[in-house]
Amino acid sequence: MGSNSSKPIEESSEATGITSIELSNKDESSGDSYPIPKGDEYDLMDSLSNELPQIIDDESKRQVEEYKMECDNGNGSMVSCFSYGEYISLFERKHEEAMKLFENTCFRDINDKSPNGVEVDKTMAYPPSCYNLGRFRMTGKGRTEFNRNEAYELFDRGCRGTHDPSCVMQAKMLLSPSGSLGDRIPHDPPKAMSLLERVCNNGDSISCFTLGTMLLRGAYIDQHASNATPSEARGIKSIKERSIEANRHRNPNDGRVVINRDPKRAEQLFLTACDAKVAASCYNLAVMYKNGDDGVPSDQDKAKQYQEKTEEVVKMFGGFV
Repeated sequence: MGSNSSKPIEESSEATGITSIELSNKDESSGDSYPIPKGDEYDLMDSLSNELPQIIDDESKRQVEEYKMECDNGNGSMVSCFSYGEYISLFERKHEEAMKLFENTCFRDINDKSPNGVEVDKTMAYPPSCYNLGRFRMTGKGRTEFNRNEAYELFDRGCRGTHDPSCVMQAKMLLSPSGSLGDRIPHDPPKAMSLLERVCNNGDSISCFTLGTMLLRGAYIDQHASNATPSEARGIKSIKERSIEANRHRNPNDGRVVINRDPKRAEQLFLTACDAKVAASCYNLAVMYKNGDDGVPSDQDKAKQYQEKTEEVVKMFGGFV
């Protein structure tokens, strides 16, 4: 829907399909598994970066030198080591050195007294370092050991250290098809929802939107279908076959957990995210009020209000995000 559209919201557009954090790969049993990074994916980027002028003001240079000095080769403040690692990875493309700093600051002795360190599993951690290290393990960046199981454990460690981005990454992995990311990573939508709710309550509007869409899917639609109408999701109308899409019916042999529909709760989550200018949430509200849903009565005035709000946000940010 464009920013100048005056076309009424249609039922077919409700976003009960793939959300911003769901992964669309099929199970490994289908022969369509995730690619394994070789470790050289960043080489071209690094080469191009080295040809660009390094623009950093004197004050920032002094700050970086201070971080390096305070880090003391991994013996000093965790925050300083983390900050220095971020700098050398981003600006100097020294990913392997940065990785070692992230390893150092994700796992420290319980007696470490660094500011902002938190206790996790009777050791000390600076959770953003666990998050960065997990991303290294997920991508092979810095020619690190590629290991998705270890990445999951690192995101879990960061999340238990109350680092919201780590919780979101952990939730993504929990929503992936069973077996697609590694033998030790469970497919656990309820746990993923619990993590997303916590992050949503901490102010992350995309997590609120994602959680809302999960509460609209129901038992009739395939978990990885790209879209569904409210009537299809409720089982009121049969699911249409579309030549341009894969079968959207849930496989009767699919033994994965079904998230019960809760449109009323989804409405509240979409309201929160819409207020934070997430256009897709405003759009979902317009659809819900246009057609009504379980616990959410049809309200044409509200439907028009949120259609206009959607167009306003799209125009404001130049896209439907």
